[in-house]
Amino acid sequence: ESDKSDVVVHPYNSVLTLKRLILNADSTVVIDNTSLHRIADERLQINNSISFSETNAIISNVMAASTTTLRYPGYMNNDLIGLIASLVPTPRAHFLMTSFTPLVIKGHKTQIQKTSVLDVMRRLLQPKNIMVSCGTKKGCYVSILDIIRGDVDPTDIHKSLQR
Repeated sequence: ESDKSDVVVHPYNSVLTLKRLILNADSTVVIDNTSLHRIADERLQINNSISFSETNAIISNVMAASTTTLRYPGYMNNDLIGLIASLVPTPRAHFLMTSFTPLVIKGHKTQIQKTSVLDVMRRLLQPKNIMVSCGTKKGCYVSILDIIRGDVDPTDIHKSLQR
């Protein structure tokens, strides 16, 4: 049921806006309703239909986490140009897939367990955590940006990247 759009013109809106996004946007974060409904069903155990406020909560969590490096000082990706330049190899390939773990929404029980940096990096690449409905098994990633927050030792990150 959740793989069907509730709006008849949904695919047409996507196709019609695509040219403008290619020509006028520096980067586009793609999140689709089908994936949000799947994530709500499978990961958040929201069995009945997901509300707009819950959908907006998921999207706002993802976008707030994605722009964390712009708001807080760090040694990398302190501005939007630097963040996008490392992800977009060519101007027309600026559609970014999003993945997020662990996902928590206020008012819903979610069990979070302590885990390693490598485990988090592996979970981010799992199809169940990606917020775009597309096949990733036969493709490859041109670039990946993992924003890891919390008390993490940088040597753990470097060791995880080497694996």
